[in-house]
Amino acid sequence: MDALSWEERGMASLTPPRMPKVDLSHYKGREPAYIKHCLLEEYLPDLAYKVGSKWDSLAYIDGFAGPWQSNAADYADSSFGIAVEALRQCQIGLRATRKRELPIECILVDQDRIAFSRLQKFAAENTQHGFGVHALNGDFVENIPVINQILRERIQNPFRFIFLDPKGWADIPMLEMKPFLKGRSHEVLINLMTRHIIRFLDEPDRAASYNNLFGREGVLDTLCRESLKRAPAYERAAEAVREYGKSLRDLCGFKYVSSAVILEPDEFSIRYFLVYASNHPMGIEVFKAAEIKAATLQETVRYETQVRKTKQPALVFDNAPPSSRLSSTLRTFYSEMAKEKIGELFRESRAGAHIPYADVFCEAMAYPLFTPRDLVSWLETLEPGIRLVPQANKKVSHFKYDSVLVVNPQR
Repeated sequence: MDALSWEERGMASLTPPRMPKVDLSHYKGREPAYIKHCLLEEYLPDLAYKVGSKWDSLAYIDGFAGPWQSNAADYADSSFGIAVEALRQCQIGLRATRKRELPIECILVDQDRIAFSRLQKFAAENTQHGFGVHALNGDFVENIPVINQILRERIQNPFRFIFLDPKGWADIPMLEMKPFLKGRSHEVLINLMTRHIIRFLDEPDRAASYNNLFGREGVLDTLCRESLKRAPAYERAAEAVREYGKSLRDLCGFKYVSSAVILEPDEFSIRYFLVYASNHPMGIEVFKAAEIKAATLQETVRYETQVRKTKQPALVFDNAPPSSRLSSTLRTFYSEMAKEKIGELFRESRAGAHIPYADVFCEAMAYPLFTPRDLVSWLETLEPGIRLVPQANKKVSHFKYDSVLVVNPQR
């Protein structure tokens, strides 16, 4: 199962997502978690098949596993239940289609003793030969040495996918996580609770907690500047995500960062962001595909929630739910941010410079709701100031384009 091309990924924004295995009926009152879990379920298979071709093993680490508010007997509505099942099916698929044995180790951590007892039982029931599931009790950061020891003893040369979905941001201090997150063979997906970050910005005694979250001093001053105080909440949230991405790049060494925005189901507000970091353009491509499908599904859930609340369905065309006002606002906002970022990249280049298309792609895909198709359509409007250079040998790269030639930086 090879990664799809940018063209096929871009088409995802125009077509409904496949029906998820995650059952929405288990998520009454916690619809944002449903979107989050659907994104995770969409992303992990592509990750496993990609890893299965190049690495000796795969490690999945859930630092705050829960289960929290799970309503399914088999935990099919929990992050760890979804991940374990998805990865097990991928392991079976790799064995059947590629004759490839991929050892997988899943490590589930939670502080709560009651949750831990349930995790222990789940781990024991789901551990098989070549597929380990481990439950650890306590603080995630304090358990990092234990996690490293398990991985050293159980598997060789693992690719690590780390999922962090804490109850509060004090549980994910950037500098303490830094040694664990650094490294080429890592990817991380973090729930960044921007709603709470924005809520407490004006409380002076919170400075230390913000410094711990971002791992850098001065971020609080940036988020509290006067221009942002007068801006809509989603602009302040975008700035918080940008600063967090900068920390993942500068402190943890990740080359690329992207994010998905998760909305409240029945309010004009953002619940949180899922911030993703990788060291390979293909990781960004695969995450973006999952984000696009989750965003489309999110519109369906928000529409159905609104219909239940108001009992007044809107007109629906082409079997697609109408885009909410917030989604449309955010799509325009992030589209302008992506275009400004790429425009700045071109303006700072010399005439005749070739910028790798993968670099342009990853810079643009850092923004939620901006798709690969959006990027190409916009780049085409910049011609002849720039020119898209086709890939001469498509076997070398999965992108259609090799580079962007900057003909006239100012144009």
